[in-house]
Amino acid sequence: MRKLIIILTLIVPLATLSCKRNEPARERDEYIRVYASRDSEIALDSTWVSVRGETKTLYVRSNVPFTAKWQNEGPAWGHIDAPKKVSDGLWSISLTADPISKRVYSASSAEGLYNYRYGVLMLVSPGLSLGKYFVVEQGYVSRIACDFSWLYGGEDPNAAYNDVQMVNWTAAQKNMGFTSHPLPGQENAYVYGKSGYLRLGNEKGFGADLVTPHTAFPLEDTLLVVSFKAVVQRGDNLPDFNGGTEPILPMKHTRKAVDDETDLSTLTVEVSGGGYIREKVNEKGTSMTLNLSTYDRESPDFPSDMFSDGRYLIFVEGTKNNPISVNTSFRFVTDNMGGQPGSKCSRVFLDDIFVYAIDKRRSEDPYLLYGLRSGKDTLIQEQ
Repeated sequence: MRKLIIILTLIVPLATLSCKRNEPARERDEYIRVYASRDSEIALDSTWVSVRGETKTLYVRSNVPFTAKWQNEGPAWGHIDAPKKVSDGLWSISLTADPISKRVYSASSAEGLYNYRYGVLMLVSPGLSLGKYFVVEQGYVSRIACDFSWLYGGEDPNAAYNDVQMVNWTAAQKNMGFTSHPLPGQENAYVYGKSGYLRLGNEKGFGADLVTPHTAFPLEDTLLVVSFKAVVQRGDNLPDFNGGTEPILPMKHTRKAVDDETDLSTLTVEVSGGGYIREKVNEKGTSMTLNLSTYDRESPDFPSDMFSDGRYLIFVEGTKNNPISVNTSFRFVTDNMGGQPGSKCSRVFLDDIFVYAIDKRRSEDPYLLYGLRSGKDTLIQEQ
């Protein structure tokens, strides 16, 4: 993660030499302090804002004049009003944080919707070389982060002629750490790289699984949330020239030429190596099955919007007897996982797999705060 670098240039007065030994350092009489409420007596160094965006009022106690300015890396996502005097020595500042869904993404790094970011409220009294730099945090720290931008293959989900099976991935792609298990009696797993996303399963009725890399989760991690996109295939693959490598017609002309029957629509998410599905802690449950939506092939923005109705969250909790650990990983499993092809296909597309740590001491817990549960992602209602 790129870190915000704030260069502070302070003019520090030269210290006066003293012949006395062990002379205690004298605190400055001037101060600038930030509080959560006008009556609070506990000064703060930072605050957390909701990923949904919010406006909160901060209170500043100071015995010197000061100016207020907001700074963050990239386009501003925090906004402040000018300080308003409440009473002698007390000011209020209104801080508004944009929803994290308005994030401007970097094409060069894997950034998930809820990736942690921070900005700084700078309260400065320049003439006195005095400043308070108050940190405002939003989002969650990612433990696993993958947008699959390093994969290549067909862009259209129904066009399979350029897809690259996992066995044929480059060494660099395999080193990203994602794995899959071949089905009984099958030599290779039916996982395919597409243009920046994945396909699990094939047109012959075989399913597939995908296992995330192990990550060295810190010991203090007790709550995780898995964020990902998934949709089920709609219709058969586009026809090719005699099984060749080129489609008969351009994408936009062949979308309606395929069968509109939707594949089997379930996807199971399993956690192993430590932790339970949060709704199933009491029964020690480690898996949850989801019913997936499909995509709108006739959308004018297809295929770039194919995951618009396919964002999901899975909440995970570690316990004393089954803590989140360095062995914790996640497995995504389609239907048709036996050694024989199913009578109906089970092709699922996956993208943007991120695992976030929820720090109960600092950040919001959407499971408790908003009453969210594992399933469709309703934490952010807008894209």
